Amino acid sequence: MRLRRLAWIGPASLLLLALLPVAGATAPVQGTVTKCTNTYTCSFVFNTSAGTGWAKTTLSPLSFQQPGEAKASYNLTYATYIEKLTGTYTHWTVGNFHGTDVNIGKVVVGATNTNFTITVSCSRGCHDSYTTDNGTIVFHFTKAELTSTSVTCSPSSLSHSNKTTCTAAVTNLWNSTNVPKRTVYFSSGGLGPFANHAKCNLTAGSCSVTRHPNDDTVGTVTTSGIYGGTAAFYKGSSYTHVTVSGGE
Repeated sequence: MRLRRLAWIGPASLLLLALLPVAGATAPVQGTVTKCTNTYTCSFVFNTSAGTGWAKTTLSPLSFQQPGEAKASYNLTYATYIEKLTGTYTHWTVGNFHGTDVNIGKVVVGATNTNFTITVSCSRGCHDSYTTDNGTIVFHFTKAELTSTSVTCSPSSLSHSNKTTCTAAVTNLWNSTNVPKRTVYFSSGGLGPFANHAKCNLTAGSCSVTRHPNDDTVGTVTTSGIYGGTAAFYKGSSYTHVTVSGGE
């Protein structure tokens, strides 16, 4: 139970490496933890000549506002876990996050690496207190806008003597008029080979490939589509199910 609680502790210091400059901010920008209200929520502050910014972890989301930015970015996907014990009451937590900076519309990704020490006090009832030994959050800004990938196959139910067409659609979640480009790769265990070496190039945000089930394929098979992304469009993936009957 204690390990599960520790899995969401925020790291102790902040190192901001902005690969894509933000108005008024310079890189690197480093900050430190200012307050941890419990094992799930920690706040950080960083100051530069560009101004004051902040970051905060609260359970799974992460929020931040860089120096010089007008708006805060909320609910970045964030998760940490216990990598190993480094001592009797010391735990090493690591994690990662990604989401969109609302000021520039680009994807930010990052990672955590933090050590925590537990102190148990039993005066008038036992409780744990948490002291941060050391730790970092590292932000990397990309030049890519966030995308969403979906995969469908039609028909989704077929016999092994027929074929299905699988279509991937990739949309831009920040600017729908800026349509994602490049390649989607397909994979599926046991369903049979795809046409065109299991890949297709997006046209107007979608593309398709066909495939024919193997003779011995039967049952429900997962088919995945992976969009590798570009410098302008962030990567993504999705999957669907195809049911095959009449296998030998």
